[in-house]
Amino acid sequence: MSKRVIEFFIIDVLIAINKVNLYSKNADSAQDFLHDEKSFDATMRELEIIGEASKHLLREDVLDKQWQIVVDFRNIIIHEYFGIDIDEIWEVVTKHIIEFESEVLEIIKNVDQDILSKVLSSALVDFEYSQSTTKYLETLQSKILKN
Repeated sequence: MSKRVIEFFIIDVLIAINKVNLYSKNADSAQDFLHDEKSFDATMRELEIIGEASKHLLREDVLDKQWQIVVDFRNIIIHEYFGIDIDEIWEVVTKHIIEFESEVLEIIKNVDQDILSKVLSSALVDFEYSQSTTKYLETLQSKILKN
């Protein structure tokens, strides 16, 4: 098992989802997205991160077993990169990721809030170079501290 506290993996997933949304927001179609090479490649990397972090959440029974598909999708991205269906990627990026984000945001309610707050503070330091990620983390932090 990982020595990282589970809250780090939760934040990893949320940051990666935020980045996927950011990188894909200007595309109007799967083909449009594919032809924006930097955004497409960056999104694929974030999907890999989501899958890897989700593997740890599943191992610790933090994430429901139905989300094993996220880890399986990551494995396809990693091992069958050149055989990936762009329409499938587009569907994940524009539809399925929203459902998964909602699930992860629900998980936040059931973890140690003090640890989560410390993890968010740590992530703010780690991502101080990224204005969009910092803004996202600050928003997330204010929502968590409200509850």
